[in-house]
Amino acid sequence: MLLALIDLRLALLAFLIWLFLNMLFGKREVRENGKALFRSKRTLLSSYSMEPERKKAILSLTRGMKIKGGEISPSQIVELAINISRKIARYKGRRKINASSQVIDFILPRKKYFKISIPATLRRSAASHHFPKVKASDLRASLQSGRGRVSLIIILDSSASMIYSIRGILTAFKAIKNEARKYRDRVSLIVSKGFGSAVAQYPTTNFNLVLSKFSVLGLDDFTPLASGMYRGYDLALRERRKGYEPVIVVISDGNVNVPLERYLKENTISHDPAVESVLEVARLIAKSKIETIVINTRHRSQPKDSNIIVTGTQLLTRVAKIVKGTYVGIVG
Repeated sequence: MLLALIDLRLALLAFLIWLFLNMLFGKREVRENGKALFRSKRTLLSSYSMEPERKKAILSLTRGMKIKGGEISPSQIVELAINISRKIARYKGRRKINASSQVIDFILPRKKYFKISIPATLRRSAASHHFPKVKASDLRASLQSGRGRVSLIIILDSSASMIYSIRGILTAFKAIKNEARKYRDRVSLIVSKGFGSAVAQYPTTNFNLVLSKFSVLGLDDFTPLASGMYRGYDLALRERRKGYEPVIVVISDGNVNVPLERYLKENTISHDPAVESVLEVARLIAKSKIETIVINTRHRSQPKDSNIIVTGTQLLTRVAKIVKGTYVGIVG
């Protein structure tokens, strides 16, 4: 009996020590990677900005989130990050669901007061065998075009090291396709390949066009990420002038090796011109306050001295920090 009691106390002491160490190192990881929102063995989601709009978006989108087998899949995290940024972009564009504008679809009511979509409500009542009566569960709200349409600008690193990552990213974009279609959001694709970048698909409301481009992309040994980011930045400014709120999505493993053709500015953190070019474009994006998601397809633990950029993970977390955006790290 005495031995059993001693074993129990030792087990409790070991658990408390583990809990303390976990809290200690967990806080350190949050400091290095921003405010960690989700962590799992395969994925990390963190944010470098927690303004009220972002907190509101996170709370509304994570409520009731389904986690299969106690584990969040990378595609789920990517989908969540994109939906958070799209929602924030809508706040920036001051979308008014109840504004006097064209009805484009219907949604479940989310507020105490809302404009009823009569056709959708009656269809639901009939499908639930309540007609001619209408119950509260049958009510549907009108979704109106309003303002604040989103333009999703995907910047894809098509280096050979990305070959195993594209499928999971594609799954996440397929998941957001239907909702984006409701809001008439636009999507475009920029590919960083060889010694430069190109617009593979200009902004369109047809998500299938962009998804089809993913499957036919060729891969290359060079990674001109700065060129792709600069082209995406330029496209984002043009979309904003057209009345769309841009969201830039950078998808890369951070192993850049091709700088911009022309040098932009003077702040030097790295002696590698390819790395410095990426950081310079990130500063331009931050200055324009463009909502940005950075998806690292090969996340690794960072060295203790994080001021010196030597890994792809360090570069991409630095980009997310500069733009005050969202970082998704997928353990490859």
